Amino acid sequence: MATQETPSFDDLEPVDNSTSDDYDSEWIDLEPGESVVGEIRELTPNCGKYDTTVIELARGIGDVVAMWSNSQIDNALDDNDLGEGDVVGIKHTEQTSTFTNEDGEEQEYDIWKVRELPAGGPE
Repeated sequence: MATQETPSFDDLEPVDNSTSDDYDSEWIDLEPGESVVGEIRELTPNCGKYDTTVIELARGIGDVVAMWSNSQIDNALDDNDLGEGDVVGIKHTEQTSTFTNEDGEEQEYDIWKVRELPAGGPE
């Protein structure tokens, strides 16, 4: 291309820059007090603007949902060796907590909880 003239923008072919995801699943955004229970189908780390994990959960046959994870959920899954095939419950509680950031400002955040189905099933 060094010997050719640089084309104008209008001469170039458009590229696919859709912001749609590759998930056929319904996206859910749990509000405080809401929860979801399902079998982990897939964990996809480093997605989106903040390198967040996407969790796909099967709530039943043909009912697969996707949701953004967060550090609380990721830590609970990692600490308990939970992954694909495990049945979990994820709850966005109505509780909050605070921490002091690097600038000395107090920041409030929501509390999330993760539970697992015991190996032998519910007691």
